[in-house]
Amino acid sequence: MDQVFLITIILAAVVAGNVFARHLSAVPLPFFLIAIGAILAVLPVYSHFHLDPSAFSFAIIAPLLFNEAQNSSRLWIGRSITNIISLAIGLVIVTVLVVGISLYTLFPILPLSLAFALVAIVTPTDASAVNSIFQANPIAQEQAGILQNESLFNDAAGIVTFDVALTAYISGSFSLNGAIGTFLLEFLGGLVLGALLGLLIVTSRMVLIHYHDDTSLIMVSIQLITPFLVYLVATYLNLSGILAVVAAGLVQGSERNRLRLTSSRMQMVSRSVWEIVDGILSGSVFILLGLSLPDVINSMRQSQRLIWNLFWAAAFVYVAKTLLRLIWGKYLIKTHTTKKQSWRDSLIMALSGAHGTITLSLAFSIPVLIAGKTFIYRAPLIFMAAVIIFISLIMPTVFIPILLPTKKGAVHSFDWVRRMISAAIKALRQEKDHPAEAQVVIDALQQQLILNRTPNGRIRRQLMRESHAVERQAIEALHKQGKVTDDELKYYNEFISLNNFTADEKVWKNVILRLRFSLHFGKMYKSMSRVQEAFLTAPIALEEIFWRQAFENHGEDILPIEDAGYHAIMAFLKTKAKDNEVEAGIVRRFYQTRHRRIRIKSVDSDIIYQMFMKAFHAEYELIQAAVANKDITAELAEKLQQRISIDEITYLQNIEIFQK
Repeated sequence: MDQVFLITIILAAVVAGNVFARHLSAVPLPFFLIAIGAILAVLPVYSHFHLDPSAFSFAIIAPLLFNEAQNSSRLWIGRSITNIISLAIGLVIVTVLVVGISLYTLFPILPLSLAFALVAIVTPTDASAVNSIFQANPIAQEQAGILQNESLFNDAAGIVTFDVALTAYISGSFSLNGAIGTFLLEFLGGLVLGALLGLLIVTSRMVLIHYHDDTSLIMVSIQLITPFLVYLVATYLNLSGILAVVAAGLVQGSERNRLRLTSSRMQMVSRSVWEIVDGILSGSVFILLGLSLPDVINSMRQSQRLIWNLFWAAAFVYVAKTLLRLIWGKYLIKTHTTKKQSWRDSLIMALSGAHGTITLSLAFSIPVLIAGKTFIYRAPLIFMAAVIIFISLIMPTVFIPILLPTKKGAVHSFDWVRRMISAAIKALRQEKDHPAEAQVVIDALQQQLILNRTPNGRIRRQLMRESHAVERQAIEALHKQGKVTDDELKYYNEFISLNNFTADEKVWKNVILRLRFSLHFGKMYKSMSRVQEAFLTAPIALEEIFWRQAFENHGEDILPIEDAGYHAIMAFLKTKAKDNEVEAGIVRRFYQTRHRRIRIKSVDSDIIYQMFMKAFHAEYELIQAAVANKDITAELAEKLQQRISIDEITYLQNIEIFQK
């Protein structure tokens, strides 16, 4: 139970960190997660927190790399394979040797083999760590592709190199020939085994699809099991489990190309599940760093000098490897950039080599015990890796915006979402044959516009009260003119009072209204089934029916009175829309829905379906025209079209909501 509680707290911390990062986008997400982890370390349940290193590679690194591999573009890998091999293998090996020897010579804090191990830990790059910077300061697609694919393959190379260096330390001897042989065996053997296992699993999944057994539960579960299964088999055969997982992930990614539009729902569910899993695992690693740092620092507290020596040694490693990366990128990477920008682009590539999840995962996978004794170098290695991660995240945050000034006139996706929805609403307002059904869809679309902005609750409530008062005044004016009788005024005032009562959407009010309407319809129809149906129906959907029938029973007509009140409110809200657009929109939609429901006894669900398709078609046409006119990029168009597709699916899954 305690373990479940600890995991729940970590998941909550990951959520909190992501919320903070969304509102303070200038600060990279890992900083929030590490800070929250450090705060959690104060709690008694996390005092002297320890993590089992043997489980880390299996539980964290394997699924993360598998997902990264299956999402990699085979097209870009093929186009930039020489650059990828150069950066992911050549640069990794040179960096480990050059920086490792330099570190051992200048800062003789660690044995040579562990100096190599430390540099191997910090060779994996994390392209996603600086993605938030690139959103405001976009880099060339070629550079982005190289960074993304490099981060996949240098993860594997760094992990294998780390294993070789750690093995050399544990065994106490180092053989160059043996190290090269081990490296090649683990590297090539892991890739081949992973590719074969991945192909076997993909073939099994294709057979399941052929026999229509491709439910989300079956297919996504197999996909989630795959990295763990492949890792265990490869480790059992003394091959690189990580490289096997990467190869299996690449094969798994090729399955999507074969499926194309087949099993579309499974593919969407799979993508969503992996997005959540990846976010949770990546975030948990940084939370765990924050949790572990106090213990790591306490273990070295006896020597303040040692801490500072480790800090400067870590800073040296970052500077040295960044300079190597800069020179390597300038002279050994083939790109299509001009000579004038080659140094700038090389510096961007060097600074973009930020470290994150895999580096932390490797640091935490360092064993606690070696030969039955406490491994005294574990805490210093984790501390130095943490310092390098911090520096690697700070440097691009500060300097990349200087090297890449924010693009002026950048197109924001939200602006185009508003244009899409406005185009759909415009198309539906032109509908003459089915205005009621069109209005149902318009209401739903307007709600999308509102939900994309954060409303002020106090202002919304104030506007609702003022709208209520405006409607009362309008009806009282009609009463003075003799257009509304005393009874009509009395009952209509009761109607709008109850209407205002409903608008709060409080739980206790909802229960009271359900009981009231249940008794009313039970009495009217003398049927328990109608009572049950009324209680299970949202009060806001029954309210207009209730009052329309009440007026009809008295030989009166509520429609012209409601029409006058509705138009008075719309005119009032129009004057408030400029200063409080979002809040006025919410109130407007409430009264528009009431106006539609009280006037239309029923709507045709088939026509509503047609209206939604008409709206989505209008949105698609707008995006196609924008791409043709080069108003937006193909990348933005793809994101917008994905949004439309998701909206379509959401509509189909909740179709009954729009029939009320």
